[in-house]
Amino acid sequence: MALSTAAAGFAKRVDEYVAGRPDYPPEVLAALPSAETIVELGAGTGKFTRVLIGRAKRVVAVEPLPEMAARIPQGGDTGIEVINAKAEAVPLPDGTADLVCCATSYHWFDYPEAANEIHRLLKPGGHLALLWNRRDSNVPWVGEFSKLIEGYSKDSRRFGSDYWRQIFTNPNFERVGDYAFPFVHRMPVSGIVDRAFSTSYIAQLPEAEAADLRAKLAALIERHDTLRSATEVEFPYIALLYLLKRVP
Repeated sequence: MALSTAAAGFAKRVDEYVAGRPDYPPEVLAALPSAETIVELGAGTGKFTRVLIGRAKRVVAVEPLPEMAARIPQGGDTGIEVINAKAEAVPLPDGTADLVCCATSYHWFDYPEAANEIHRLLKPGGHLALLWNRRDSNVPWVGEFSKLIEGYSKDSRRFGSDYWRQIFTNPNFERVGDYAFPFVHRMPVSGIVDRAFSTSYIAQLPEAEAADLRAKLAALIERHDTLRSATEVEFPYIALLYLLKRVP
């Protein structure tokens, strides 16, 4: 999927993104190194940015889509600044950050441009945190949900591709830790549909295909007793964190 197509999809599905996507578990913070300045790339609507409030003196959230960036809290006591820019070209000086974070975003970046830009932004010895919230498809209905929506993925960039993993063999970075944090995202049952339509390759479906998918999601909900009769659903996730260090 072309990045321009994905961007258009995200831009028109901001409400679904906010409603359907999980926040990030606070346990992630314990694994992050201390930092005075954090730069978050591909900040989206600020799901992870909110977790970073109070974590550093300065948090810079970088997001190219104005529609998503408008949802990021900033100013006041948040310590957050928002910049509309791509991860491959961030208008900040060399060595700005002690920590660069990419939360469910790094797979969208162009490599090696993004890796070079992250290396430039980091101070010597600074850290890069790559983070994803992954659906726990071992739960039967979640596995069924994942199989359904992934049938639309085609050539979309996503975590499951090997493209982004090139960072692990980049000599400018040392991989220093891998972490996994299981958690549950509580939301209305309608959030299942929002979660589907917050996905890039679903967000840009033609209306007829979108209507067909909505019918399939409704049928999925109806098939599972825990969903059909519920007012709130527990959507299980595993937050995966890969921590790297700038070399030299």
